Amino acid sequence: MTSIFKKIKSAFVIEDGHSAAPSSEKVDSEPAKTTAEKRPPLANESTSSVDIDPDSSDGEINQKFTDILLRALEANNQEGFDYIEFKRSLQNLLKMNMEEGTVYKSAYATAQTLGATPKGLISSAQYYLTVLQKEEDKFKVALGHQRAKQIEGGQEEIKRYEQAIEDKKKQIEKLQQEIDQHQSKLSEMKSEIETSAQKIESTRSDFVASYANLVNQIQHDIENIGKYLN
Repeated sequence: MTSIFKKIKSAFVIEDGHSAAPSSEKVDSEPAKTTAEKRPPLANESTSSVDIDPDSSDGEINQKFTDILLRALEANNQEGFDYIEFKRSLQNLLKMNMEEGTVYKSAYATAQTLGATPKGLISSAQYYLTVLQKEEDKFKVALGHQRAKQIEGGQEEIKRYEQAIEDKKKQIEKLQQEIDQHQSKLSEMKSEIETSAQKIESTRSDFVASYANLVNQIQHDIENIGKYLN
């Protein structure tokens, strides 16, 4: 970790899972806000320089992301005494349990000897907000790519599976209709076969009866011929 990065990191109090917001009573209870956060917006300045959705601010402070953002500040660190140095002075004074106003005035008294002015500090702070805004923009682009790849792509896959399921259901429905038709035809054929079997059996029975009747008559005549004509 470079010395510049250490200095920049030391200027900000980072507590995992908690946001940093100062108390108006005692400065040692919570970290102080930045100058840009404390002051009212300038007349020609947009109040939406950072457009993070407030409804999505239920996450926790993450060291990895914090370091990435601080690295961006490091890469764009301005020469000389600027907001970062002023912020470091604030953090050092915070440890002395001083009132918030006294902290800012004391830090500025030192900064003033190095050529700092309120306007210059505000301008410098706004510059770093712009740096962070660019990091947010890059993050949104990367997040959008991940969303497109993992979420939207997954949703398309879900749609394909849902369509496949619907197609299979239709195939099953069609097969069930064919099965019902085959079962109906099967029942019809069984009924026809049973009817035909009954008809065949009836025909056989009638033939056997007719045959037996004639055979019996002829045999009876043969017996009578032998009996009465010899």
